[in-house]
Amino acid sequence: MLIVYRPFVMKLIVHPALLVTSLLLTCFSAVAGEKPARSEGPDGTSTLTVEMNDDASYILETVPPESAMERFEMLDSNGRKISYVAFTDTDVGGLVFVDSKLLGTVSRHDAQSFYSCRGYVTTAQMHWAEEASDWVDTLLLATIPATKVTLHFSGKSTSQSIKEVVANPMLSQLSLLDISTNPFSLLRKLNSAHDTMRDREKYEKTLLALKAITTGTSEEKVAAVLPPEDIFFGDGGIVLAYPHFALEYYVSGGIVKLAQQPSLYRISRARPALFYAPNAKWDLCTPQNWRNTLPELKAAAMP
Repeated sequence: MLIVYRPFVMKLIVHPALLVTSLLLTCFSAVAGEKPARSEGPDGTSTLTVEMNDDASYILETVPPESAMERFEMLDSNGRKISYVAFTDTDVGGLVFVDSKLLGTVSRHDAQSFYSCRGYVTTAQMHWAEEASDWVDTLLLATIPATKVTLHFSGKSTSQSIKEVVANPMLSQLSLLDISTNPFSLLRKLNSAHDTMRDREKYEKTLLALKAITTGTSEEKVAAVLPPEDIFFGDGGIVLAYPHFALEYYVSGGIVKLAQQPSLYRISRARPALFYAPNAKWDLCTPQNWRNTLPELKAAAMP
């Protein structure tokens, strides 16, 4: 992990994209107590063992951003918190948690289908979160029950990795610190925002406030942390997007119903090719049929 030294120790100027990538590891809040450790090898590989009672928020933050394709927390129609993280480089496609406890795994095929279909719907029709409960209901049906899972990460990024999405200038052109200033200065400010102690401290303070945004947080509290950098107005709610962090929050009825990383809405506008999969049956991209959209993955295509 990239270590950012405090100013009174030494002055270290860090490019914002690199700092964001490091800080994304703590984007979802963790709980106190004993937590599983990720063991790292000398070649960049790492291993993480997840057990049934491990806290979902901690697991979501512990997955390295170069191995994570997406992660979200949402409230389903029964008021349960559903947490999900999908991977780009493991034999397991993703992990599903209900009320912070491990429910089980999804296959690589289903994880990619779930991602591609929701991206397609968000690009071509409406934001997927407007039917999030229906999508998640079928995700739960696709989940293979498990009480313990060992994940092996290669340490290598792909174009769909959260790390690559965050570093992509097409997806993070707005400066966190100067959202209300002249838009022509945003890109220039992005490269110099961390040259001074004040800017670095403001950046980290804002990040801590964003980390506190979870499902159930009021819309007013989200906007008080930072006005949205981008926004989508849907029929059932609105999406507050923060492309600088590749984050978005779906708000309905005045509260956050879904916190997602990366921002599928932003990707759908700036780089929808990330959702593409060859030979997909896009007309089957519905909450009921998404598992039938992609052909089965061939073993040779797996890392």
